[in-house]
Amino acid sequence: MKGLTKIAIVAVAGVALTSALICEAYAQNEKVVVDDFESGSITNSLGGKTNVYVKAPSKAMMAFRQDHKEGRPTTALMLRFDKRNEGGPFDMGGWCGYYTLLKKIRTTSPTPGISEDEEMQRSYFDASAYRSITLWVKGIEGKTNFMIGAADAHWDKVGDSVKSEEIGIYLPAGKITDTWQKAIVPLDDFFIDTAKFASISVSFEADCFPEGAGEGIVYIDDIALE
Repeated sequence: MKGLTKIAIVAVAGVALTSALICEAYAQNEKVVVDDFESGSITNSLGGKTNVYVKAPSKAMMAFRQDHKEGRPTTALMLRFDKRNEGGPFDMGGWCGYYTLLKKIRTTSPTPGISEDEEMQRSYFDASAYRSITLWVKGIEGKTNFMIGAADAHWDKVGDSVKSEEIGIYLPAGKITDTWQKAIVPLDDFFIDTAKFASISVSFEADCFPEGAGEGIVYIDDIALE
């Protein structure tokens, strides 16, 4: 019986240790800050490039602004956009938005013995341990709207992304307001390979506006994976 008791104690201890390790691993994967904009640079917290993207006649620009969120000072991204609905490719007004890269851009010579395609696959961010993209948003109520874009290896190669619902779906107030709100966008909404995550974008899509066109200013802070 004493032998069995020892085995039982060891077994319980083993389960406890395993549970602790799982909890620790989960905690380590609980959140990754993609960009908090505190550096005021066009490089995000993961070392990836960030910038606006535009196709005329639509326009977009970015800048950094000092603000307060949850009673604390913060540096936020300001996006000014003008999404048109006429002109440009297919007379659809072009497109505009902002992107932040999660994939690593190779700056050194190819690794010996590894193909270019294999090295490319290694450059993507493995987000399979996370469940959502989160970000803080505010703007001018009734005038600003956008969708989140997410790209994996496939969409990265074709230069596009899968879009979310309009951002209001993920906000507590159901729409953008002039106060900060946290948006939680489930990664399952994108149906992409999150183990090969390439980029996140803020996309001012025609479907976001009643007439297919809109302009305004939106503020973004603390883009993360949780």
